[in-house]
Amino acid sequence: MTRYRAALPMYDLPELREETTGYWAQILLGLKSRGAEPLVDFYHPKTDDETDALLRHPRLLLSQTCWGPISCGVAPELHILAQPDFSPFAGGIGPLYRSAIIATGRGPNLTPPKTGDANLPVEAMIGKRLAFNDRVSLSGYLGVTADMTAAIGNRKAFYSQALHSGGHRHSVQMVADGVADIAAIDCKTWDLVQRFDDAAKNVRVIGWTQARKGLPLVCSPTLDDTLKSILTDTLLDLGAHPAT
Repeated sequence: MTRYRAALPMYDLPELREETTGYWAQILLGLKSRGAEPLVDFYHPKTDDETDALLRHPRLLLSQTCWGPISCGVAPELHILAQPDFSPFAGGIGPLYRSAIIATGRGPNLTPPKTGDANLPVEAMIGKRLAFNDRVSLSGYLGVTADMTAAIGNRKAFYSQALHSGGHRHSVQMVADGVADIAAIDCKTWDLVQRFDDAAKNVRVIGWTQARKGLPLVCSPTLDDTLKSILTDTLLDLGAHPAT
């Protein structure tokens, strides 16, 4: 019998393990109610390599990824099932998310615009050391560089240094420690970091990127079309948005 694999790695923090597995249990119940009871190994990937391997698995039932690698052509071929809802988080607008621009030092946090437009303190960002999680991250690098390019009218890098952190939480820590000056942190991660990491107390939000499509929920393109449809219906019933 076919055995599938699944994970929800993008926000699977150790502190949220119970919530992650609870959401997965809801998905399984939704599938069962629609007549699908696949055998699934549910994973908690610990590294980017493990996540990348999972996304390439021919029997991937469900995972999450970023639109950055997809737009850059470095992600494997995937079927987009649905878009998560980011409305519960400051900066989220339904299936759209944006990034908070954080800077070193304490102070009031700038609230996000009610529209989907960017609100960037351009002069305060030019020439600064940028911590970023990945070059193909939409929230941590591509979005903020695109918005700053549009703002300053040329393609010269706005930052003096780009410092690879390997993850949003590490970017926040680097800014808090003064190793970097600024970073772009997606709005859901920023909400979680404020809940769990003391480093968030030593940074402040000075701007927001433009709203863009949030992390899609995906499966292998080789899955049976009926199963794809059942997966999508289940996710929409649990509050996700259509892939379009």
